[in-house]
Amino acid sequence: MAVAVDPITGSEVGDDLTERLLRAAAEVFASQGYEKARVAEIARRAGVTTGAIYSRYSGKAELLLDAVDHHVPGELAALLSGAGSRDSAVDVLSQLGSHLVDELDESAGLFLEAVVAARRDPELADRLRHKVEDEDARLGKLVDEAIADGLFDPELDRLAIVRVAHAIGFGMVLTRSMGLDLPSPDDWTAVIDRIIAAAGTTDHPTKDNGDTR
Repeated sequence: MAVAVDPITGSEVGDDLTERLLRAAAEVFASQGYEKARVAEIARRAGVTTGAIYSRYSGKAELLLDAVDHHVPGELAALLSGAGSRDSAVDVLSQLGSHLVDELDESAGLFLEAVVAARRDPELADRLRHKVEDEDARLGKLVDEAIADGLFDPELDRLAIVRVAHAIGFGMVLTRSMGLDLPSPDDWTAVIDRIIAAAGTTDHPTKDNGDTR
């Protein structure tokens, strides 16, 4: 198969090159950190010259932005696209929670590195915020469906549920990146399912504002 080459820069072009560049960038940023990562090492792993990278990206920051967009997993999007017609919103949320103890890959380290780097890079911070907001919208849609189906208590705040889901997800990424002990998948799923089931509880006490009559 012939490889397309830019007639001006002499660099390889096409989706395959982009995939190799972003895969190499993800590996280097996750393993070495943003500050220590070198464009030359990314180029070496991708099998290209540094010129091929600079013909596409202005520098490490822009490369990290694209690597995050490309490699940080869209777990929720994948579950939604693969969900069967009989899967309820609660089923999908349960599956999403159970995957938090799956084997950790380099994309989690990349995401953590991007979060740290974003404290010093407003553009990266903005891109990460939009990524999380996109997932907020998907999670919010699941919560709305669960409420409409009578599976979640309609008095619970939609945003609060979404934030709890993200707190658990982000917390597990940090926990696992620190090498802390993890529960068994069955034990973890049992707790996640109990938390989800609690959102459907409707026999909660009513506040009486101190009225004892």
